Amino acid sequence: MTSSPKETTTKVEPWDGAKGYLKEQYANFDKLIKEGAPKQFQGSTVANQSNATLDALNGTEALARNGNTSALTNATNAVNGVMTQGTNTQANQTLSQLQQQMNFGTNPTDAIAKGIANGSTVGQNYTNAAAGTAAGLQNYSNAAASTAAGHQNFTNAAAGNAAGLQNYSNGAISQFQGMANYLNPALAQSQNFGNYTNAAAGLQQNQANSLAQGNNPAMDYLKNTASGANIGNNPYLDRMVNQQQDNIAEKLKNVTNPGIDSQAAAMGRMGSGAYARQRNSAEQTAANEMSKVATDMYGNQYNQDVQNQMNAAGQYGNFYNSDVSNQMNANQALAGTDAQQQQLRQAGTSLYGDLANSQQQQRLNAANSLSNAYDSQQNARLSANQNYGNILDSEQSQRLNANQNYANILDNQQNARLSANQNYASIMDSQNAARQNALNSNRDFQLAGMSQLGNNYQNSIANMLSGNSQRLNAANAANNQQNAVNDQRLNAAGMAGQTYANQYMPYQQLASVGEQRDMRAQDVLNAEIAKWDYDQQLPMQNIGNFVSLLNNGNYSNTTTPVYNNTAGQVLGGLSSLAGLFSLCDARTKILHSIVGYMPAINGERIAVYNFSYKDDPTGEVFTAPIAQEVEAKMGEHTVAEVDGVKLINVEAMLSEVA
Repeated sequence: MTSSPKETTTKVEPWDGAKGYLKEQYANFDKLIKEGAPKQFQGSTVANQSNATLDALNGTEALARNGNTSALTNATNAVNGVMTQGTNTQANQTLSQLQQQMNFGTNPTDAIAKGIANGSTVGQNYTNAAAGTAAGLQNYSNAAASTAAGHQNFTNAAAGNAAGLQNYSNGAISQFQGMANYLNPALAQSQNFGNYTNAAAGLQQNQANSLAQGNNPAMDYLKNTASGANIGNNPYLDRMVNQQQDNIAEKLKNVTNPGIDSQAAAMGRMGSGAYARQRNSAEQTAANEMSKVATDMYGNQYNQDVQNQMNAAGQYGNFYNSDVSNQMNANQALAGTDAQQQQLRQAGTSLYGDLANSQQQQRLNAANSLSNAYDSQQNARLSANQNYGNILDSEQSQRLNANQNYANILDNQQNARLSANQNYASIMDSQNAARQNALNSNRDFQLAGMSQLGNNYQNSIANMLSGNSQRLNAANAANNQQNAVNDQRLNAAGMAGQTYANQYMPYQQLASVGEQRDMRAQDVLNAEIAKWDYDQQLPMQNIGNFVSLLNNGNYSNTTTPVYNNTAGQVLGGLSSLAGLFSLCDARTKILHSIVGYMPAINGERIAVYNFSYKDDPTGEVFTAPIAQEVEAKMGEHTVAEVDGVKLINVEAMLSEVA
C-alpha cells in the first residue's frame, strides 16, 4: 500500500529439521481453512420443549379458548338477576292490602245505646183491672180534702233541670270523629322510598362496561418491546461504535504512530525490526481496542435489549392483571351499591309500613276514644234519666204524702171512700210497679245484648289485627328469604373467578415441571455444542501448538513489515484501520499467492493475497484482499474510487464479514 511506510524484511531461515514439519502443518492448516474449519455446530442450538411444557401450553391455551366458563356465566347471570329483579310482589300486595283493611266500621252498640237513652215503652201501658172499681171510690169527700187536695199536684222544682240533662252531648265526640280519618303527614313522603335508586349505580355500571371492553393504552407501547421486536434496533448504536472506533483509529494515526516514528527517527531506528514490532504492537493494540469497543457495546446493547424485553413483558402482564383487577373491582363496587340500594328500598318499605301502622293505630285509638266518649255520653244521659226518675219519685212521694195527709184530715170521712182510695192507690202502685219492672227488665236485656255486641265487635277487631300481624310477618319473612337468597347468589358469584382460575393450576404445575426439563435439555445440548466446538478447534489448536513449538529458539522465518504477513492476522490488521480507506486496487499490485479466505455474510468467500506494489523497488510483501473482488462479491458500498484508483472502505467491508 503506497500510504504505508516501506520496511525491509529480515528473514531468518528455520533449521532444516523444522522446515518439513512447518510446510506440512501450514498445508494442514490451509486445508482446514479451505474446508471451512472450524464448522458451526450441525443442528439447532435451542433444545426442543419437553412434552410437559407442550402439554401445559396446549392445555392452558385450550382452556383459555374453550374452557368451562359456566361458573363465570352463572356468576354474571346471578349478579344481573339480583340487579334487575324487583321486590317480592306477593309481600308488597300483602302490605298494601293491610294498609287498606283498617276501617273498623260503626260500633253496633251505638243505636241500642241511643234507644236506651231515649227510653222504652215496652210494658208501659199495663192496666190493673181493679183500677176502674177503685177509681169510683175516689169521689169520697173528706172535709179536709179541699185543703189537702192542693198538695196532690206538688211539683219538684228540680224536675225541669233534670229533664234537660236527658239529651246531654259529650263535646269530645266531634273532635274524636275528626281523628278517625287521621292521616300521617310522613306517609306520602315515604311512599316512594321502596323505589329508591342510588345515583352512583348508573355511573358504576358504565365504568364496569368501559373497563370490560377496554385495555390499558400503555400496553400498545410495551407490545413491540415485550415481543422482542426492538432487540438490536438501536438506530444510534452503529454510529456510537463507529465514533469510538474512529477515535481509536484517529489517535493511532495522529498520535501513537507519529510518536513512534518521531522516537525512532530521533534514535536512528527507522526501519529497524524493533521499530516495526513497535508499530505492529501499536496497531494490534488499536485493533483489539476497536474490536473490544464493538464487542462490548453490541453485547451490552443486546443484553440491555433483552432485559428491556423481559421488563416490558413483566410490565405488560402487570397491566393486563391490573385491567382484570379493575374490572373485578368495578363489578364488586356495582354489586355493593346495588345491595345497599336494595337494603335502602327495604328500609323505605319497612318505614312506609311502620308509618301506615302508626296511622292506623292513631285511627284505632281515635275510634276507641270516640266509642268511650259515646259511652260516657250515654252514661251521663242514663244518670240524668235516673236522676229525673228519682226527682219524679220524690215529687210523687210528696203528692202521696199530701194524699196521706189528705186522708188523715178526712178520718171522719167514709171509711169506704178511704179504703177505696187506699185500694185504688195500691192498685195504681202495683200497676206502676209492673210497668217499672217491665221497663227495667227490658233495659237489662238491651244492656246485656249491647255488651255482647260490643264484645263481639272488639273480638272481631282483635282477630283482624292478629291475622294482619301474621300476614305482615309472612310478608317480611318472604322479603328476608329473598334477600338471603340474593346474598348467597352474590357470594357464589364472587367465588366464580377463583373457581375458574383453579382450572389452570394443574397446567401451571405441569409448566413448572416442563420448565425444569427444558432447562436440563438445554444444558445437555449446550454441553454437546461445547464438545463440538472443542472438537472443531482441536486440530487447528494442535497445529498452532506444534508450529509454535517448531518456532521456539528462534528457529523460525520472521518477517517484520508494518502488517504481519499471516492469514490469522489479516482481520486484526484490517480492523485496526476501521473507518480508513486502504489502497487495494489490483492494478497497483503484483499478486504472489492466496494465503486464505474471509467468509462474507452473504455466503461468498473473499481471497486474501500475498502481494507487493508495482512501484515499490524493494519488493516488500503485504497481505490483503483486492478491491475489485471485494466490490464484486460484497457490493459497491465497500469500495470507493479516488482519481481512478479503487480503495477498500475497510469499515464497510468488515460489516459484511461473517
